Amino acid sequence: MSRQSVTEARLRQAIARDGRLIFAKSGGPGGQNVNAVSTQVEVRVPIEALPVAPRKRDLIRTRLATRVTADDWIRVVSRKERHQRRNRERAIDTLVALLLEAMQEDPKRIASRPTASTMRRRRTSREKTAAKKRTRRDKPGLDD
Repeated sequence: MSRQSVTEARLRQAIARDGRLIFAKSGGPGGQNVNAVSTQVEVRVPIEALPVAPRKRDLIRTRLATRVTADDWIRVVSRKERHQRRNRERAIDTLVALLLEAMQEDPKRIASRPTASTMRRRRTSREKTAAKKRTRRDKPGLDD
């Protein structure tokens, strides 16, 4: 089992254990069904309840800031499907995918020197610009 699938399974367990599902009536496809049945699903999970390291929690807070509430819960809403069960599955899948993506560490940048050809190109470009500007300078005319 890969490391990502283990993390995904642990996230799903935390959502099932500590998460809250909120149901509401929603617009969208379904005709009269949406007026009678609460098909919209909102999934909320406290960030502190997620089974990840503190550094990863900070990444989640910063990268998913628009989805984090004032009381430090992360929320996802799904209302596209006609059935509540499908919206629930979709919301949980979306939340897990967002969390996994947000926790990815950025690779460290390794500083490198510019190549000789790049330096040569830059120098010739600067020389061309300097020559162009030299020709634009005021030249002492015959009137002076």
